[in-house]
Amino acid sequence: MHEPAFYTEQRSAVRPLLVFHGFFWPLLLIGSFVALLLTDNPSVYIPGVILGWFGSVALGGLYLGQVWPIGIRVDEAGIWIGGLSQAARRRTPEHAEGREQEGKLPRVRARRRQVYFCPWHAIKQVEVVTERQEIRKLAKLGRSVGANRSSAAIGRVLVGPLTAPYMRAALVFAVDLSAAAVPEFQPPDTKRYWFKTSAPQQFTFHPVWSAPTRHPEKLRAALEQAGARTGR
Repeated sequence: MHEPAFYTEQRSAVRPLLVFHGFFWPLLLIGSFVALLLTDNPSVYIPGVILGWFGSVALGGLYLGQVWPIGIRVDEAGIWIGGLSQAARRRTPEHAEGREQEGKLPRVRARRRQVYFCPWHAIKQVEVVTERQEIRKLAKLGRSVGANRSSAAIGRVLVGPLTAPYMRAALVFAVDLSAAAVPEFQPPDTKRYWFKTSAPQQFTFHPVWSAPTRHPEKLRAALEQAGARTGR
């Protein structure tokens, strides 16, 4: 990421409604649970525990930490998406030394924290999507267990589509995976928890990548400028 940038957007998936759900419901859950343990009348706080759990799971409260690192960068080299700010910190000598000592690849569940890069010559098509129906298709594609029942049954994760709750616009581009730079993840493993075996999280790199954006018009203008400069 040393080329001059046409466009950069940090925390591109973070919207006010997601921030609200990400803080309110977990705090309600924790506060109600603590009060439930300390009070002599626990029935008063049971609804708070139920609502806090429901809001954290169903309304996107637990997703805030997952999508927080997602960013977008468009420069003369190509398009970058994912955990760009964290990648910059990982290039510091102190952090690099720590990673060498750790010597472990990230799990695929941390895919939103990794960096995905595709050069211009390997980008087949790029656009900024704002139509609600297309956004819903992207959201389905970016779910943690894939886009259909067969992929969910074997625990397959589609890597490349980065989505977030409440997104209203997204950068979408088709890539040539043979020329793109993709992150490495730990190989699938199967572990046994109590009486059942967890499904191995197999992952597949999808040829269509995406990332949420809060500024679709600015991003479109930057893509046009990049196209003029790169001859696309």
